[in-house]
Amino acid sequence: MALVLSADVGTSSLKAVLFDGELRALAQARCEYPTRYPGYACAEQDPEDWYRALGRVVREVLEAGPFPPSDIVAVGVDGMSSLALPVDAAGRALRPAMIWIDRRAEAEAEFIRLHHQELELKVNGNRPDPSSFAPKMMWIRDHEPEVYRAAASFLHCNGYLVQRLTGAFGMDVSEAGLSLLCELESGDWSEELVRECRLDRRKLPPVLRCTEVAGKVTRAAAAETGLAAGTPVVAGAMDNVAATLGLGLRDDGDAYISAGTATNVGLLLDRPVFDGKGLVYHSGIEGRWLKNGGADYGGAGLLWFRNLLEDTDLKALGELGSGVPCGEHPLVFLPYMVGQRAPLWNDRASGVLLGVRPGTERRHLARAFMESVALGARHAFEALCGRRPEGAALTGGITHNAAWTQLFADATGMRLFVGGQAEVTTLGTAILAGMGVGLFRDLGEALALLPPASERVPAGPSARYYDELYGVFASAYSGLKESLEALDRLRKRSGSPVGAGSRGEGLK
Repeated sequence: MALVLSADVGTSSLKAVLFDGELRALAQARCEYPTRYPGYACAEQDPEDWYRALGRVVREVLEAGPFPPSDIVAVGVDGMSSLALPVDAAGRALRPAMIWIDRRAEAEAEFIRLHHQELELKVNGNRPDPSSFAPKMMWIRDHEPEVYRAAASFLHCNGYLVQRLTGAFGMDVSEAGLSLLCELESGDWSEELVRECRLDRRKLPPVLRCTEVAGKVTRAAAAETGLAAGTPVVAGAMDNVAATLGLGLRDDGDAYISAGTATNVGLLLDRPVFDGKGLVYHSGIEGRWLKNGGADYGGAGLLWFRNLLEDTDLKALGELGSGVPCGEHPLVFLPYMVGQRAPLWNDRASGVLLGVRPGTERRHLARAFMESVALGARHAFEALCGRRPEGAALTGGITHNAAWTQLFADATGMRLFVGGQAEVTTLGTAILAGMGVGLFRDLGEALALLPPASERVPAGPSARYYDELYGVFASAYSGLKESLEALDRLRKRSGSPVGAGSRGEGLK
């Protein structure tokens, strides 16, 4: 039996799912790891935690059958975006990874804005932001020169795990697209952008197509993970790219919402858009690009609230919020706790809770955090496209809660299509891996195997209430910009970190 192993490196945990040749999930496992916040705007993870987690979850899924490792015909790895990790020539990490939440490279992003932003938009299609790969690489060059000099390559998290498994260095084309160093249409490194950022081109790994076999599992990696030596490992993709494939998106204009720890929204396009509003990158499908935005902390707001209460059961908190009747206790939470990338582009944003009164209860707050995910997605679509689409495919942790999913349809005012396979990110990575080794003749054959989606339609009275609440949400963000900037100045002087850790389970 031909099996495909798919691994997803998320913000709070690594998940592995084993699929058969019909893209049915046979077994899955998850392992969590911490995020450290060593200072203002800093967010780091130990890459060794990813590798240990990979070995643990691989052994768990193999033992679930049990499934022989030799039946796995391909391994694929996807991961969170906008991360920078310097490694030496042997692939050893030289410092903790600066993950996507990390925004300390503000001066470096400002250098790009002042020095060659028009060139960035023309060549790469993306605006400079402290979270991006290039500013982080520049920050290490400027603040940790000994690390920069020792670095043989800078990688993303999925590229790091591919290297640990195979010994081959690389960066998939979707991750490279957001680097600010890539020529968007071709997918290759732009010598001009690398030079303008004053970076060493030799420290950038080869760019690989998402379906490209990067290498094969080495004997050492086989002993450490339980995989069979010689198993092909495909380059993989950004997690958001993998999720859109798992949702079955393939045509120009198809819209999606990924509502998990972070909330992403976007459109599939047959031509890249260079308007600077969204994040633009390759979709994993040749001749297709994604235009993306979102609320960077998204569903993590509910995780933060859970941690603040020292509750351990996120599911129970979600059910508590779902039980509050719509409009019983109107509150607004702005979910911008770690600053905001596309499409708001506001480094100084932070979370805001409006409407708290003496009668406000835990359940009301839980619902406000849940509503904020949907209102944040609606806000992102409005800023990204000037309107919200009539419908979108929906994925993410919220889909495990039927009431939250309906709330999402009501609050966005959109028809939502929920995939029949819950783990769409790992599913999309399995499609890429299967295509890479010829398990599927083409994308159409793979997508034909996906189960049908269920539909959620906005309920009239609730949708009308959320139209009004969204007006409060949008005006609150607009009206509080100056206050948030003032708070950010105070925060910088105090040296407080961007956010709190997301211990416990995630929402992916």
